[in-house]
Amino acid sequence: MPTAKPKSRRTIASVQRALDILDLFNNGQNELGNAEIARLVGLPVGTASGLIYTLKINNYLDQNPTNRKYRLGMKLAERAAILLDQLDIRKISAQYLEELRIWCDESINLAMRDGLEVVYIERLFGNHALGIRSELGKRGPLHSTALGKAIFSFLPEAEYDSIMSRYEFFTVTPFTITDREQFNLEAQKIRKLGYAVDEQENEMGGRCVGAPIFDHTGYPIAAISISVPIQRLPIESVKEFGSKLIEAAGRISQQMGHSSESYRP
Repeated sequence: MPTAKPKSRRTIASVQRALDILDLFNNGQNELGNAEIARLVGLPVGTASGLIYTLKINNYLDQNPTNRKYRLGMKLAERAAILLDQLDIRKISAQYLEELRIWCDESINLAMRDGLEVVYIERLFGNHALGIRSELGKRGPLHSTALGKAIFSFLPEAEYDSIMSRYEFFTVTPFTITDREQFNLEAQKIRKLGYAVDEQENEMGGRCVGAPIFDHTGYPIAAISISVPIQRLPIESVKEFGSKLIEAAGRISQQMGHSSESYRP
């Protein structure tokens, strides 16, 4: 009897369209009306309305009672919280992030790489009224954040070269490195120092220092950073911050199974 051929996988159109609707909402577009959503996803208003209603009754979308526009619902926050609780690295890092926060009383960040971006999965705030604050789930480019630069620079050579060949070094601030060769030199410096510095490259007025976290294979799976308004972190103190981050990242890396006494591969 002939063996049955496996069916080819295909996406479910209605599910994909619902996901497309959720993806419309970002930091620059918090609320959208029914007709706007239909136009942006390229669907008839009636079709979009059915999808929107389904998302709404399941609390993945919420509706503003004043203007009747839709926004992301609390179910997404609930799902995100469950995901974050399941991330071992977040639990393992908690003690070391808190020690860093106590030491400097500034904003502490933990992020993982997702493609060509980093995603913030934990943050602790200092007690200063003015500080650099990044929210959970926020994304940042690999080339302009200390977190991203720390991970990017320590990728295996073949993967680093592959990303570099297609990476778009777009401008985030006037200080962002947008020249490919200049970034290569920056990456070499980061590998030598063991930590990365964002000099107002991702946010004006902010100086950020970050170091990578490695798994048991020596792969940079995440990074931690300290974000400080530039007036509270003079350039002569960056090395001290870098050393503290290297120490904390090394201890987290060891907990993740990295065998070296240093966090470096």
